[in-house]
Amino acid sequence: MSLNDLKNLDVTVSMKSTSDAIKSAIEMLSPDLKTGGASCSPNDQEILSAINQKLLEVEEEFYRPLDAPEVFEQLKGIASTAGNASLEGYCQGQMNLLKANDLHFQGYTALFYGDCVEATRFLKQAVDFAPDHPVAGVDLEKAEKRLAKAPEELAKAEAAIEKAPDKSANWLKKANALVTMGKMEEALPFFDKAIELDPTSPDAMAKKGATLEGMGKFVEAVTLFHKVLTIKPNSQIAKKGLNLSEYFTGER
Repeated sequence: MSLNDLKNLDVTVSMKSTSDAIKSAIEMLSPDLKTGGASCSPNDQEILSAINQKLLEVEEEFYRPLDAPEVFEQLKGIASTAGNASLEGYCQGQMNLLKANDLHFQGYTALFYGDCVEATRFLKQAVDFAPDHPVAGVDLEKAEKRLAKAPEELAKAEAAIEKAPDKSANWLKKANALVTMGKMEEALPFFDKAIELDPTSPDAMAKKGATLEGMGKFVEAVTLFHKVLTIKPNSQIAKKGLNLSEYFTGER
């Protein structure tokens, strides 16, 4: 890897190749600079400038930071030694954004499962790490609104059950409200009651599957998702649930 190779690198090829190239470029810096024992030479400055440019290109092309927190952590220390406050601050910001991305994914996943208590917890942390995160704040507002409405929805469902205990949809609404409030285990019997009253209800089965998956019961969830898809092939809950199951278990 030469400096010209880095400057001519097409970051759109892949995140990994860009990360590898930047790591190689870091190795080209003065040894003492990397260990915090020397100032930044003109050659080091040129290398750091090229690295910074590639990081900006990644952000522009992929709308997210380079997925390599270790690179930002190393560069932050080097930038501090070099007296490059701009690069140092940029690296810290990108590290915060990467952490916020991880937290947002956990919050978004909890939101899919229906647990707005967990979703709110993760999403608040994401916003704390990166207040300008593009979607964490939006999803946090969504989770908080659902959570605020849940007690009222639960009361409505229970009142509806008293009037029409043989209606599957009423039991499903009660189960959904409990899940929203983080009471996933407590909700399961009510999903079962909804399915008992309407054995072919794809919505009740899909929601129960999502709840089970949120509890880490992937085998039971996957079985339900496949059953849902035989009844409702376009069920987005079942499809997304299967994709998440594959992601978390590594099974294809």
